[in-house]
Amino acid sequence: MTASTLNPQLQTTLMRKLSHSSNHKKNLLQKGFTLVELMIVIVIVGILSAIALPNFLNQTAKAKATEAKSQMSAMFKNGSASYTEGSIATASDVCSTAPGPQTLFTYTCTGTLPVVLVTAAGNGSVDTALDGKTLVGCVNLDTGLTKIDKELNATTPTAAADCEAT
Repeated sequence: MTASTLNPQLQTTLMRKLSHSSNHKKNLLQKGFTLVELMIVIVIVGILSAIALPNFLNQTAKAKATEAKSQMSAMFKNGSASYTEGSIATASDVCSTAPGPQTLFTYTCTGTLPVVLVTAAGNGSVDTALDGKTLVGCVNLDTGLTKIDKELNATTPTAAADCEAT
């Protein structure tokens, strides 16, 4: 059966249906996001990342400082026990009581017994973000009084006087 043998009215109706369905498919393909909508989404994502990234980086620095704080705390406890037993002769002996591996920081103990000042210096060869960063803490081995900075490179770092008995 050819197109010429079809009823002209049926032929017209069939042509309309075909043209309508092809337009309908074309409209479905043409739907999407405009350039303005995409640019707005990109700007929003950029703003959110600009706000979130500094907070995230700050949290990683705090997490790294936790190693120094926990190592210092362990040094203070072990040092106090060793001092009570009489096996601590100098302030530098307190650093030898640190448990476990010390990877992110290098520890230095100074002062005159019973007050020991411990400085944790960031190990830049392990983590470049810690290069030049310090955390300071002190302990009075007689009284057990301790103080550790709350953050790396504190504006007013802990001093030996903070742990002296008053």
